[in-house]
Amino acid sequence: MATVGPAISELPKHHDSLVVCDVDEVILHFIAPFCDLLAEHGARLHFESFRLTGNVRSLSTGAAVSGHELDRITELLYARQIDLQQPVDGAREALAALREKADVVFLTAMTPSYHAERRALLDLHGLHDPLIATERSKGGVLAEMRERWRGPIVFVDDLPPNLEGARRSVPDIRLVHLMANREFRAHLPAMPSGTIRAEDWPDAARQIAGVLAEAAPAS
Repeated sequence: MATVGPAISELPKHHDSLVVCDVDEVILHFIAPFCDLLAEHGARLHFESFRLTGNVRSLSTGAAVSGHELDRITELLYARQIDLQQPVDGAREALAALREKADVVFLTAMTPSYHAERRALLDLHGLHDPLIATERSKGGVLAEMRERWRGPIVFVDDLPPNLEGARRSVPDIRLVHLMANREFRAHLPAMPSGTIRAEDWPDAARQIAGVLAEAAPAS
């Protein structure tokens, strides 16, 4: 499975603690620009359950848009992301504060061939932390990170199955759910036990800082 970005062994390490962030819907808006692209293609996303397939329907016929077409539109979004995607409110400020206590890495399941476009977009907004784009299980990548970072690891993602996979691979990982789009939240599936639910980045930063402080040695 393809992976693009720095090797785990080459990631900069300045702290014992690590914060790993998904990108789409965590660092960058995804659903909002995706809906804009759907409108360009004569379709609309209906927030009726926690999935895209079946919920995207043609404006003219009402028929569900095929998974193949959804994949094509997603690829268009990734190709045009530097023009279409914007940072989630508060992400830059929160990460700036967290970098004083932990290393930060971006881990995305975006098609790895678009790594250069995403790297340029993140850099444009001052988000220079290492970026790994992979088709592998995020849990497997996090398990490799655990070999280097012996302090607390916090994983922030918008998809409960990704959080569950992380917990299976790294049992002591601390999980944070954060999703910029609020319309999907009513349909969220169950979270792994102990998951921190963050309303926004200021809330997430406060709770992550608390996790990191709990593990800090007494002065």
